Amino acid sequence: MPEASQLAKILKDSMKGGKYLLGAKEVVSGMKGSRVILCTKSLPPRLEARVRSEAQRQEVPVVDLKATSSELARMLGRPFRVSVIALRSLGESELKQLQR
Repeated sequence: MPEASQLAKILKDSMKGGKYLLGAKEVVSGMKGSRVILCTKSLPPRLEARVRSEAQRQEVPVVDLKATSSELARMLGRPFRVSVIALRSLGESELKQLQR
């Protein structure tokens, strides 16, 4: 797992293309075509189970972040908490960094 500053840079760069989904319900319903799913530690267990089962079905890797939903929101520059994000436009090197 990269440190917070690297993670923030990866997230900002991959969000520039506008190909991402925020929130558990949106991620579960629109996961197809995603490169990676990032889950925070503050994701409720019931939603986490739904996200993980759909990710396994769609063969999308899930990465657990050490950050809370508030910390992830700050990294993304959002005024609301973000517990899950699906990234669609992500390079191979960034994907490998996230999966470490």
